[in-house]
Amino acid sequence: MKYSKKIFKYGVLLTLTLIIGLNVYILITGRTYIYKAIEFTYLKGNIQPSIYETNEFNSRTVSKGKPHLWKEHPKLNTLKLSKKGLEYLEKFDPASFLIAWGDTLIFEQYWGEHNENKLGNSFSMSKSIVSLLIGSAIQDGYITSIDEPVANYLDEFKTDDKQKITIRHLLTMSSGLSWDESYISPFSDVAKLYYDTDAKELTLNTRKVEDEPGRIFDYKSGDTQTLMYLLKSATQKSVSGYASEKIWSKIGAESDALWNLVGDNNSEEKSFCCLYATTRDFAKLGKLINQNGKWDNEQLIDSNYVKEFKRLAPLQKKDGINNQCFGFHYWIYTGLPYQVSYYRGLRGQYIISIPKFDLVIVRTGSRTGPSWTNTATQTNNAMLGHKTDLPTYIEIALAVLSQIN
Repeated sequence: MKYSKKIFKYGVLLTLTLIIGLNVYILITGRTYIYKAIEFTYLKGNIQPSIYETNEFNSRTVSKGKPHLWKEHPKLNTLKLSKKGLEYLEKFDPASFLIAWGDTLIFEQYWGEHNENKLGNSFSMSKSIVSLLIGSAIQDGYITSIDEPVANYLDEFKTDDKQKITIRHLLTMSSGLSWDESYISPFSDVAKLYYDTDAKELTLNTRKVEDEPGRIFDYKSGDTQTLMYLLKSATQKSVSGYASEKIWSKIGAESDALWNLVGDNNSEEKSFCCLYATTRDFAKLGKLINQNGKWDNEQLIDSNYVKEFKRLAPLQKKDGINNQCFGFHYWIYTGLPYQVSYYRGLRGQYIISIPKFDLVIVRTGSRTGPSWTNTATQTNNAMLGHKTDLPTYIEIALAVLSQIN
């Protein structure tokens, strides 16, 4: 009994020491944003942000225009997934799974608190939206070329070492700028960008050039946030306002979207993540890709830009392997004999476009499959950089489509 009491006493003392030590470290280093991470994420039992955090942060509305409802196939509520397919979906804590064929919904299912009107976090799917807005800004004449220096729009890039960085380098995440993209460590740059309120200082002033721009593809949320500041400078509009004007109000979105802000209501958007929308409206972003940036006979995104948007950037990764998965802030999968491309976000958010079948697949939820690695049992290079669940979602959707063809 005495021995147990000693263990308990030392355990309490160790816990208190760790808590005090962590607080001292936070205060000394100025990383007070960690308190938000503790309150919003860790105390809720998560090690990563949730898909439902609209109440934790201020948001700006991305306004819809005239809603255009999806048609619903007569078999929408009767088409079934195979037992194996359903078990696979539910293995990764899904919130929604939707399949659209042309203008028509052919499958739609929700889990837990999610439903057709519930807004969910896009996470990094919003990166692709920022990229599309670059294409709109080119079409509108706000930006002359993606090969312009970023310094033409942002004074922070007029320093000697950053003057070589172009918009293309940011789009292909080959800026060469320093960045820590860890989604687990609360001390990483991306964690600070998510929870802190001084995103501009972090993304424009403190990053250093570590590699020659245009040489290495290295996934960095800081490059997206920088593109947002560039868009704001070029258009003199918030990214939410421009997204509403050029995309959201044009594609018949049924609901307003929300874009989380880095601070108070006058601050800028977290453009690297955190656009909240319904699953049905996310699907319309996929349809926009199937239509090469066109909607109702209006070219919303420069057509030449969309072609490059969906093309693999000719770069190498840090490990020396050629880029097999990334275009202009957008994911490309080459493992099938037809074109497949997609928006992707943390914890398994997907909007998958397959133009050959006029098919869009949306999957949202809280977990995803692991990243594919090039091992002795996994030698399909087309999968490098992708998640292992991607081909199965495509397979499930094609099986559903086959039931009505």
